[in-house]
Amino acid sequence: MMAGDQKMKKTTVLLVALATFILSCAPEGNHSKSNSGNPPNTRLPQKLNSPEQLAKTTVIMISVDGFRPDYLQKYKPPTISRLAKEGVVSEGMKPSFPTNTFPNHITLVTGRVPGRHGIVSNYFYDKTRKEMYQMNDNNAVHDGSWYKGEPLWVTAEKSGMLAGTMFWVGSEARIGGVISTYMEPYDGSVTNNARADKVVEWLRLPPERRPHFITLYFSAVDSAGHKFGPESKEVQQALAEVDTAIGRLVGFTDSLKMDVQYVIVSDHGMQEVDSAKSVNLGQKADLSKFLSVERGALTMLYTENPALIEPTYRELKKNEKDYKVYRGQDLPARWGFDDVDRRGDLIVVSEPGVYIYRQEGPPDQPPPRLSMATHGWDPEAVKMRALFIARGSKFKSGLRIQPFQNIHVYPMILKVLELNTTVPFDGDLRVLRPILR
Repeated sequence: MMAGDQKMKKTTVLLVALATFILSCAPEGNHSKSNSGNPPNTRLPQKLNSPEQLAKTTVIMISVDGFRPDYLQKYKPPTISRLAKEGVVSEGMKPSFPTNTFPNHITLVTGRVPGRHGIVSNYFYDKTRKEMYQMNDNNAVHDGSWYKGEPLWVTAEKSGMLAGTMFWVGSEARIGGVISTYMEPYDGSVTNNARADKVVEWLRLPPERRPHFITLYFSAVDSAGHKFGPESKEVQQALAEVDTAIGRLVGFTDSLKMDVQYVIVSDHGMQEVDSAKSVNLGQKADLSKFLSVERGALTMLYTENPALIEPTYRELKKNEKDYKVYRGQDLPARWGFDDVDRRGDLIVVSEPGVYIYRQEGPPDQPPPRLSMATHGWDPEAVKMRALFIARGSKFKSGLRIQPFQNIHVYPMILKVLELNTTVPFDGDLRVLRPILR
């Protein structure tokens, strides 16, 4: 080996070690997002709806991050409960794998599973780009080249329909060179009421300037769930505050009899963590030559040396308890985790409720501080189920439906807005067509 090669190898190992340390310290959940960096300019030229879009209905898609379907019965939020009673409610929408915030928000607006829309988790490494995508890195989050598929706001804008995004994963990026006419870059300090009031502000615009597809995002329920657990009074309080904000918006549109279709979703559920069963992967195998990304329900392991994959897989497999280890190509087909550049060479998924992490050192050292609850596990786990409610003139009333996969929300909204796209997606309109009038 030449001296230059030796120097490059040492540099690579140092970079891997540094990235592993940074990611092992990274907080989980959408509540860790920041608004640092240089968000795109939101003072865009004011466009007009094309004539054929003016008479169409308006869809407001609301995400309440971390809202588990059983919260409806457990905490009885009045506005959201009323919308469920007046419209369509699912017994539990099935998120896509992994059941994390960023991948599922992109799935909901593209109709593609994470393994096909590019955002395979909140944090991941791209082997071709040799770059990290991290949910708290605005340079990555605002870079449209990371995203595949076509978000609903892009489809709308390309069709001459104005869109507004009051926070949504990917909405700050120019995807396919397009960004919504009205866009608010994410800022976690904005209150729930202020988020709803911004949407009301858009709806007050004259018809030619009013967006017909709008997103609205709330993070408080997820944050409380991670910190205090899904059975806590803090989750109940956070949900009450979000429900009040949604009530301000619904009260405005109902009082004016506006033709608005509400689609209220969540990205995933929430599961209590059993700290007694936590797994330190650093004690299960030699991972010194691997970059480890994510912790909690899953960890993805990447290496630049393919020869290390098989022996490390066997070592982790030999010590397999409360988790399962997969080679990238051996993941369950139903997860659709097809992105070979971005999925790990090895993927470790724990049993629901078991927290996995990586920490080198003596076996008796204390683990890092764990969340009270988290998500990311198999979408078939009941506590990973998400919320789905649809209410408006385009939807049937008083209908309760069986669980379905979240990829089908996208073609349903395209149908409601009478929009078409040539970009492929995984969802099927036939799944939710029966809920439409």
